[in-house]
Amino acid sequence: MKVFFDFDGTLTTKDSLIPFLIYTVGWPMALLKVILLLPLLCRYLFNRELRDEVKNRALQVYLSKFSKQELDQYASQFVTKILPTMMRPQAIALLEKHMANGDECILVSASIDLYLLPWVKQNGFVKLISTPYIGNYPTMMGKNCYGEEKVHQILKNYPDLSKEDSCAYGDTIGDIPMLKLVKTGFMWSNKEQKYLPFN
Repeated sequence: MKVFFDFDGTLTTKDSLIPFLIYTVGWPMALLKVILLLPLLCRYLFNRELRDEVKNRALQVYLSKFSKQELDQYASQFVTKILPTMMRPQAIALLEKHMANGDECILVSASIDLYLLPWVKQNGFVKLISTPYIGNYPTMMGKNCYGEEKVHQILKNYPDLSKEDSCAYGDTIGDIPMLKLVKTGFMWSNKEQKYLPFN
């Protein structure tokens, strides 16, 4: 069976991109740089279609001065030092259960592959589908792997998915298209503190 996991809020207890940006530049600089994002963030509050623009701009502000080699080093450290403290215990238990059953686990995330790729390799996933980090200013990322884009990328990699047994886990409206795509979907419930059947 193919099992698709969202990352932020599903396997983790919170978003991972912001902590990565803070870890890379440090708290003092992170607070200074957020000032540059305030006008766009204010617009985003009233227009969620700016999601991709906000993410790309944040990557410009926080990461454009670093080389790929430097970012790979920060990513490796982040995966070792920070991500383990953010993981949801119920999710790790579920992941271990699926892997013990011999299921193919695939990570599907809107977060960038810069730090997700080393994490995936360390944790036994067969594939990563995520937002590609390009880092070529001003284009800092590829297509944002969110909402319907998750479905597009999954089907691009697994065109015969409808013929196979599959399930997926998510936690927000951005995961709903993916949960509808598979045979069995599960949504994390903060109230119930467990994954509830979605379809």
